[in-house]
Amino acid sequence: MRGDETGGSATGRPGQLPLGLEPRAGGLIDRVRPMLPTDGEGPFDDPDYLFEPWWPGIRAFVSVEDGRVRVRAESLVDPARHFPELAALPLLVREDGVVLDATLMVLDGEGRPDTRMLDERLAAGDPVRLIGTAALVASDLIVRAGRDLASRPFGERRAALEDVLEPAPWCMVGRGFVGEGTRVASVLGPLGFRAMSARRLDARLRRGRAGDAWFRVPLVAAPRALPAILAVVQRLPL
Repeated sequence: MRGDETGGSATGRPGQLPLGLEPRAGGLIDRVRPMLPTDGEGPFDDPDYLFEPWWPGIRAFVSVEDGRVRVRAESLVDPARHFPELAALPLLVREDGVVLDATLMVLDGEGRPDTRMLDERLAAGDPVRLIGTAALVASDLIVRAGRDLASRPFGERRAALEDVLEPAPWCMVGRGFVGEGTRVASVLGPLGFRAMSARRLDARLRRGRAGDAWFRVPLVAAPRALPAILAVVQRLPL
């Protein structure tokens, strides 16, 4: 998958939060071998699946270990440099030793995901110009309290994710709906989403291709800008 209300920073300057952001992968995050979605043919209904938006951003694995944040994204050599706001993540994670599977985005002034602004931020030189506001939507919990959850079903991992991550305007667990994929698609397409995620609730993590455990389902998107992220996550009429 492509604002920090605390006012914190990773710089360690007086009056700011002494949080660290590691630019390179290490520790727990090295264990992660991503599961890759299967291309779906179209919306479907199934009570065994969770359906949710496919957010327009960068898929990343984000760990919080010993109070420090590490980020790994296949599309970026140094994702931490482009998203320094993630240094505040330990304030929102209720446990140490976790790895999140998430989407990183850049929001415009109205809180809408903006792929153009994301591209501009990623193309910026050094120092990076912090164009827009970084946002993170978590979809899965890979490690909890240092324990690999790959053998646990997705529904259990998702419930654990909601226990672990404290929601904030810029960081939250995605919102989904069980069973009624065609209904979800009928809402997301007119909102401008080009795809939705369909995850089987009883499926364990699979290394490599997901098979029927996870589909990226294409949608017929309306030619419009996406709504504000909170409007989708908190007020989507699902």
